[in-house]
Amino acid sequence: MTALAAPQAVVPARRRPFTSFLKRDRRLTLALSLLAALVVLTLLGPLFWRIPPEAINLGAVLQGPSFAHPMGTDDTGRDVMSRFLAGGQTSILAGLAIALIGAIVGCVTALLAGSMRGWVDTLFTWLSNSILCFPALLLAMAIAMALKPGVTAAVIGLSLHSFPWYMRTLRGEVMRLYGQDFIRSTMAIGAHPGRVLFRHVLPHLVPIMILQMAAVFGAAVLSLAALGYLGLGAQPPTAEWGEMITEGQQFFLTGQWWIAGFPGLGLLTAVTLTTVIADRAREVLDPRGEFTQAK
Repeated sequence: MTALAAPQAVVPARRRPFTSFLKRDRRLTLALSLLAALVVLTLLGPLFWRIPPEAINLGAVLQGPSFAHPMGTDDTGRDVMSRFLAGGQTSILAGLAIALIGAIVGCVTALLAGSMRGWVDTLFTWLSNSILCFPALLLAMAIAMALKPGVTAAVIGLSLHSFPWYMRTLRGEVMRLYGQDFIRSTMAIGAHPGRVLFRHVLPHLVPIMILQMAAVFGAAVLSLAALGYLGLGAQPPTAEWGEMITEGQQFFLTGQWWIAGFPGLGLLTAVTLTTVIADRAREVLDPRGEFTQAK
């Protein structure tokens, strides 16, 4: 009598390491390199380009790009390159702050809602849905006018609108994980709920948070520039790309394109590169769409 062959265990395919994927994906490598170069330029550039961004020079008004002023000067003689670097610091650091604050608050609320269920889940779900009823810019504008127009108010408003996106996605993943056999087995042997939450559930949320942060960062930089353009973001003389575009738009059609052109190019580059990185990273961390599909 022929013995039946034992069923072979299905071994899940291991994902390629991120470094290996970088070697194969030239577009992702190029986008990461260019974004890193832009961040390094804006953060470390002022250490080498010592002209103060607020320094007024009435003898060098509306000068085009030159060796003395590679990005020209504005209508008060301020060096556009120094303001471009300072504005990049404001935009990039504020975008990072919005992405991090939203990720932290969203992760905490998702863990509580997904693990405790009941009225806690209902409360946080109702809160997130209520916030998402308002457009991001409208909510940020309301908070900026209620507090005081500036970068801090803009960060608070945009962070408040960003955390529900984290919460909604992460909450669904937490509920899915609590239905898995390995979580049920861990709880059945008497593991502490806190250990289950932080040791077995939280690590599975990291890839989703990375994907969401990449998307939120690009949207945050763009929204911050929009608030600056409307006069509710960074206030003069603080340099910020959106505020610089507002100052330079009146001179764009008269030939002084560099005042608004260079900050606009920096904004376009940062948002485009972030979008490319988010799309390519999704293919690395979530090739089957398990994290980004509707829950």
